[in-house]
Amino acid sequence: MKNFLELLATNLSVDIDLVVVPTAMGPAEVVINGKCIYNSDMQHSTDFHYSVPLLEPIEITVFHSGATVPSLKFDGWESRPVHGRDAIGVWRFTTDGLPFYQWQHHATAQGWLLEPTRKFVSN
Repeated sequence: MKNFLELLATNLSVDIDLVVVPTAMGPAEVVINGKCIYNSDMQHSTDFHYSVPLLEPIEITVFHSGATVPSLKFDGWESRPVHGRDAIGVWRFTTDGLPFYQWQHHATAQGWLLEPTRKFVSN
């Protein structure tokens, strides 16, 4: 019997859809897990599509001189406006070092997420 990660139908990444809307024309830089995916003047609403490995924590930073992040989706689940922090010139989202689905489980208070501690063998 295959374990969960060995199944061929398993998507081993988390799809990220991010929308950044400038409130004033100016430079913006979008960084996901340390990789800069955009660094230029932003003149209009821009959609970003990215994916990260399933078990990797997620860190998103938007450096800007005037912008908002009205939408941030992970595999179609909308996390805005509840999750993400905005400060002057910087917007951030983090899973606090956890893989996304483990973080989401805690952030949405869905109860306990069990991790197997041993294998059971059927007779």
